[in-house]
Amino acid sequence: MNNSIEQWFASCGVMPGILGCGVRHPDGTCVSQRFHDSCSRERLDQALQSLGDSLSSFATHGLAPRWLTWTFEQGQLRLVLHPDGRMLALAIQPDTPAAENLDLLTEEFLTLNFAA
Repeated sequence: MNNSIEQWFASCGVMPGILGCGVRHPDGTCVSQRFHDSCSRERLDQALQSLGDSLSSFATHGLAPRWLTWTFEQGQLRLVLHPDGRMLALAIQPDTPAAENLDLLTEEFLTLNFAA
C-alpha cells in the first residue's frame, strides 16, 4: 500500500464516526480499511468498483464532479475522484465528528501527493 494512503487511513481511524474508507487505484485495484464492524472491507471494495464505474461515466457525458455523496438512514457514503485518477470511498455515521468534517476530509484526500 502507498505510504500516503497508509498515513491518511491512520488519520481517518482516529476520527469518531468513520466506518471505513477505501481507495481504488487507476489500475482498478482497491485497498480499504474498516474502522467499525458494520463496514466490511469487501463492501467498501465493491462500492469502489461499482460506484467508481458510475462516477467515471459522468466524464463521458461532459460532467466532472469532484465528489458524490449518498445519504442513507445509517450514514453517508462519499466518493471522491483524485486528480491522478485514484478514487476514495468514505463511509461515515451521521451526527458524528466525521459527518461534520466530511468536506475537510475530502479536501485532505484531494491534496495528497501519491508520487512521494
